[in-house]
Amino acid sequence: MLIVLDTETLDELLADEHILNRVKLECLLLPYMGLRPLSQITVPAEFPGGLEMGQRIDRAIKPHMDRLQAITEPRAKVQVIQETRKLMETQFETVVENSDPYKTYYSWSDRLGLKSEQAKVRPTVHEIFLFKDGRTGKELKRLIKDREKLRVKVQRRPDPQIGRIRFAYPEEFNVKWITRMGRLLGYPDCCVKQYAQDRVKGVNVETRAATQLAEVLNEEKKVDVHAYILGFFFPCRPDCPNSTEKGFRWQEEFSKMDERLGEMYAELLGVNATMVLRQPELINRYIAQFQKPAPEKDGADG
Repeated sequence: MLIVLDTETLDELLADEHILNRVKLECLLLPYMGLRPLSQITVPAEFPGGLEMGQRIDRAIKPHMDRLQAITEPRAKVQVIQETRKLMETQFETVVENSDPYKTYYSWSDRLGLKSEQAKVRPTVHEIFLFKDGRTGKELKRLIKDREKLRVKVQRRPDPQIGRIRFAYPEEFNVKWITRMGRLLGYPDCCVKQYAQDRVKGVNVETRAATQLAEVLNEEKKVDVHAYILGFFFPCRPDCPNSTEKGFRWQEEFSKMDERLGEMYAELLGVNATMVLRQPELINRYIAQFQKPAPEKDGADG
């Protein structure tokens, strides 16, 4: 059954500059239309001006971080860590939760009859989930609780053999958790399975997906971008029939509601594929921010 928004409301949504077009389609309209059970947005990163919000928070906490690095006495260090964490949370409330994009996002979710759940990933990074069905909400709450249990377990018994990413996000390496969350987000089962297998085996999913796509392009074969149904989604392969079918169906449903939505989604599919291709570059650029520059060599060295 096609769920249609009245033209005036849809016009208002499309004109709203506080929400990215990708987010309007993927996170608001797809759950509203019953095409995916759950949507997820990471804030402030996925807000217009999200980078600036993050920079404002960073500037506010930088003096505390500098102070923390200079402290060696254990008790004093613990106290400053607690103070810094509290400041981060306060800054998130001030900078993000008081922002127009944040308020507007929740306003639209209410107007569309969507339920919401917000989860803290880090003190300055939160996830907002939207859904319609109460059963989806219950499963989401279980997943959030299970994620917290996995993180507490790793923190209580840290394994020096695991890397920083696995320590910070252990749920990303838990097949059962990944499978449950992937299905809830509306990803095809085959893609969820491949993603989970890659993570557990230590395969970089982003690099795998980018390499697969690059190989097809290098062979000058045609790529059907309908396989790249969502932003930050990595199909099991560029010609995955299940994700491609879903992409065509979603585009058709958007077009039935309004031709503008079908055109927007068609453009978005191409953007999603391009972003997959660029993932290794973007990840390396992100990691480089946290790496200290190599010391300059003395000019006398041969």
